[in-house]
Amino acid sequence: MKSIFNEADKNEILQRLEKLTPESKALWGKMNVAQMLAHSAVTTEWPMGGVLVKNSSLQFIGRFFKKSFIYTDKQMGKNSPTAPELVTVVDQKEFTKEKAAFINAINKMYNGGEKVITVEKHAFFGKMTPAEWGISNYKHADHHLRQFGV
Repeated sequence: MKSIFNEADKNEILQRLEKLTPESKALWGKMNVAQMLAHSAVTTEWPMGGVLVKNSSLQFIGRFFKKSFIYTDKQMGKNSPTAPELVTVVDQKEFTKEKAAFINAINKMYNGGEKVITVEKHAFFGKMTPAEWGISNYKHADHHLRQFGV
């Protein structure tokens, strides 16, 4: 499985990020490109303790879906729900600043390795190992890059 902790996978995400421009348009969803970058940076910081996300009331269901998501090639679906703490559509964001924040978060996770993961529970999937967070973060980045056609 691809993971942010794998150098080639991390580099693939960073190369795809370089193809985004302030004019990049979403193929689905409500966020503009800068908002997506802000959302993705916050989401990448989450397992490293950078943001507190409350457990979903659906976590008892989510744990049953974890293996079919984490340990398969299944991609995140269009318009997948997100935790309220990770929503960034309420204000305008600056593309260059948000892109740099996302790149920094990816590099921080990669450079820190699995030991940088301090959050033990995903809001929907429940208990997560650092390796599972690495896979999940790759899939999340991939999802939003596909959203913007890169």
